[in-house]
Order: sequence, then structure tokens, then C-alpha cells
Amino acid sequence: MTTLIAPHGGELIDRLVPDAEAESFAREAERYPSIVLGSRGLADLEMIGTGAASPLTGFMGARDYAGVVEKMRLADGTVWPLPFVLPVGDALRDKVSAGVRLALRDDAGRLWGTLDVSEVFERDPEHEARHVYGTVDKAHPGVANLFSEPRLLAGGGVRVLLPRDMPFASFRLTPRAMREAIRQRGWKRVAGFQTRNPIHRAHEHLTKLALEFADGLVIHPLVGDTKGDDVPAKVRFAVYEELLSRYYPRERTLLAVYPAAMRYAGPREALFHGITRKNYGITHFIVGRDAAGVGKFYGPFDAQQLWDRFTPEELGVAPLKFDATFYCKLCESLASPRTCPHDPSARLELSGTKTREILRSGGELPREFTRPEVARILRDHYASEAGAGAAPPTAPAAGAPRQARGGFVLWFTGLSGAGKSTLAGQIAPVLRARMPVEVLDGDEVRTNLSKGLGFSKEDRDTNIRRIGFVARMLARNGVAVITAAISPYAEVRDEVRRHVEAEGVPFVEVFAQADLESLADRDVKGLYRKAMRGELPHFTGVSDPYEAPERPDVVVRTDKEPVERSAEAILGHLRSRRLLPD
Repeated sequence: MTTLIAPHGGELIDRLVPDAEAESFAREAERYPSIVLGSRGLADLEMIGTGAASPLTGFMGARDYAGVVEKMRLADGTVWPLPFVLPVGDALRDKVSAGVRLALRDDAGRLWGTLDVSEVFERDPEHEARHVYGTVDKAHPGVANLFSEPRLLAGGGVRVLLPRDMPFASFRLTPRAMREAIRQRGWKRVAGFQTRNPIHRAHEHLTKLALEFADGLVIHPLVGDTKGDDVPAKVRFAVYEELLSRYYPRERTLLAVYPAAMRYAGPREALFHGITRKNYGITHFIVGRDAAGVGKFYGPFDAQQLWDRFTPEELGVAPLKFDATFYCKLCESLASPRTCPHDPSARLELSGTKTREILRSGGELPREFTRPEVARILRDHYASEAGAGAAPPTAPAAGAPRQARGGFVLWFTGLSGAGKSTLAGQIAPVLRARMPVEVLDGDEVRTNLSKGLGFSKEDRDTNIRRIGFVARMLARNGVAVITAAISPYAEVRDEVRRHVEAEGVPFVEVFAQADLESLADRDVKGLYRKAMRGELPHFTGVSDPYEAPERPDVVVRTDKEPVERSAEAILGHLRSRRLLPD
């Protein structure tokens, strides 16, 4: 039987709630105060729960946090380069203390687990930024995110209840499952390749060099939070599947998801990516040029050099260090500075910005740079992203963080009386303390902007297009725009979103969901009952259709939760996308 590499710290942690306990666990969690985690917090939670972040059993306490920030070691001396912490917002500051159990939820209110708080402490964001990222420049996306988070942290053990509808479910192998897959294949030397990008010819070359000596190769793309200009995971996976089916030996290659979120911490993050792969059974980890970096914040080989500061016994996993790879027109092959004698002018190298520019214009990438199948998938993605008749969005500068202080559109949709205006009234003051805000209320727009329109589908769509146009004009000039209109038809809502996002403006759709019966009960004017009796024509949700959004960014159950909890879920989502400034 194949003997696998030991997990980091010696024990593979498992904090997942067994299926048999899931129902009672969720029922019990309703009694606890809830805290909403952003996408990075949820990724960290999944990593801890599945054992990918072994030896962690929860979010870090003060001693582990300090050791990691200053020395890249946990309190017991185990090498660990990145803080795994749980920030606590002001709304919960007085409710969180040692001994409290918290329910951990996403911004749609779904339960992801619980935290048994063992301690509460504060961090110094500038101190953390200098040590972990090597800079306090907010142009660094990791630093920008750090400074947007609360200073108060809660540490303690977690139990994790992962949703059943996780994306890439068939590829989402836990460390335990991947170890079993490796064991069944009889692999001893296992090379791992970390990527957040499509695989072009240079990446393919590196992975096949690794496969020359390894028994098997794990293509292990990251699917957690990345920068706004990174190619979406769904598109990247189409690339990976196409390449593996055509150009890799099926019996020696494994494709699986790595659920971590990117911090862009350069050398520290590359080290983190390597040591956590031990937990999956990977023995050798590819460390290329500019690993886990962003912009010009790190040197091209800083990550490789950091590995040399630790002994092989401390790390366990062996680095496979590669130089930059490119196609040389004179060598007529893929090469590196170590193997190619020619001047750099002979190299075929395309920046990410140039690659996007070519693909968005419908152009062809050189076959020496990428496979035609890959170029086709990416070109289709950028054409779809541009939208029908809309100008393609301008690509952000390489390394630029997602906009943090610019405008955005927060679009409420839901039936009459579902609480859209109420929630807008809760959210607006929080935003106004930080940036210019305008609220476009459905009733006010009807009176002032859309006077004379009726309630036919055509008139309703015209009304929504007008709201969308005004929102777009304001948002692209730095205003946070909150719209609160029923907007019953999905097609025109999606059209508005396309036009907003085509100008590089973030769009957040919030579905204020409430059962019809509860809306009728709270309707003091009795309009729902009249519509149900057939006395009111064109009443949305009763005598006129309402098309609920299929994939809203946030869902709030306004008939089942207090307005404060709904508002906090929305604010949590804005924080997770770095749209809510300090």
C-alpha cells in the first residue's frame, strides 16, 4: 500500500459536521448570535473544516496570530505564514466574548458553521500589513482588504456545515478524498500545480516537466476570491478540462479544486500554498516566477527564496523551482533564461493586459503562446462579458485592486411591501458616512421621472431602464446608488446589470424575498387582498407576474428575519467585495 506524505503538523484535521447531525446542528445554531462572513472568511472556514488548513482547528487566537504575523510560525513553532482570523464588526462588538458560541453565515443567511469563541483581541492592521504583505500601500489588493476589515478579532474552534450546492462539486475533493484518490492510483511522488489563471503553453510546459519525474500531477486551481480582472473560475475550469482531455495523460493527471481565497501576499502566500498541499497528499510543489504576487510589489524570485529560510523537515513538501518560461522564435521551442542563449527580443511574451486586449477585440493569440482551444474559450468569455451591443469594459491595470472608493449600484428587487425601501433607509446612512449616496425609490421615480407611464410590461420595462440609466450615470461618477423598485421582469433587470458592469461599475442585486401571505398580512391598505379577489388589475405578484432572480448576489428573507439582520447581510456582502470603504 502507498504511504502518503504526512499532513502539515502531523494530523489531518476534520471539523465537518457529519450528515447525520446536520439537521440538529442547524436547528441548534438558530439560538446563537450570527456573524456574516465575506467570501474570504468562508473560504478560510472551508479550508479549516475540510482539513486543508491542518493543523488549524479554528480561527487563530492572539498567540498564534502574533507568531504568524511576526515569525511565520504558530505558537507551537509550526511553520504557518498567513493569518486565519475572524473579524468582528461594530454591531456585534458587545455580543462577542470568550465562551460565546456564534453561528457563522454567508450573506444570504445560510449557515456554514459555528465558532466557540475562546478569546477576543484587536489587531494592528498597519503592523500586519508590513509583516505579511511587506507594504502598507492600499494599491495592493490584500492590504486594501485588510484595512477595510474591523480590527476586533474572535478566535476559537469551529465546526463546519458546508452547503450542498457548492460550485464545482465533482472537483471539490477534500484532502481526505484526494489522499484516497492518490492512494488508489499508487502514486508516490505527486507534483502539485497551483494556478488562478488559464493554462497557457508556458504553464503547460512547466507541469509536463514536473510530470517527467513525478508519478502523478495534480492540477489544483484556486477557486476562492480573486481580483476583479482575473478570469472567472468557471471559465478557467472549461480551459482546464479541455486541456486535460486532449494534452495530458489521463491516468497520470488529476484535476481538483483548491478552495482558498487569494491574498496576493507573494512569498508568504506561495509558501502557504505549498505546505497546505501536503494535506492533500502532494509531495512536490511547483514554484514559478512571481508566485502569488501582484503588480510590482515583490521580486520575481522572492517566493522561491523564502522557501530556503526553512529546513526541508519543517516544510515537508519539496519545491520545484522554475524560471520564467517563454517561446523563443530562434530556438523555435519553449525555453527559459537557463536554456535559451538568445536576446530577450527573440521571445514571444504577452502581458495579461495585452492578452485580454487581443481576445476582447476578437483577435487570435499566437499558437506558440496558447492552445487554440484555450484561446477560443477565453475569446467567447470576453465576447459574452461585453454584452450585446455594449462596449467592452476597460481592463483594469495589472495588479489593480477592485474599486474600493468608487461608485456602485445596489439594486433591490422584490414584491411591494417586501421591505426594499426600508432596507434602503437602513443602508443609506451607513454609506453616507463614507461616500456620496443617492436613493432612487420606485414610487418617487414614478412621480418625477416616469410620470405618464402605465403598468403594461412595456411601460414597466421603460421605467426600469430609466432607473438603470440614472443609476449608471451616477455610479460611474463615484456615487453609491441604491435603487428600490419592484423591477418584476428578469430580462430587463439583467439588461440593466449588463450595461452597468460594461462600464466597469460594480452591480449588487439584492432579492428582498417574502411569502405572499405574509405580505398580505402586513399590507395596511389591503391591496393584496383586493388583488386576490380580482378587484385590482396589474398588481405585481398576484394579477401581474413577478420573476424572482435566479442568482441574486444577496437574498434577505424580510418576512422571517429582523431588518437589522437583513441589513447586516447586505453590508457584509459589500465589505466582502471591498465596496464599503473605511
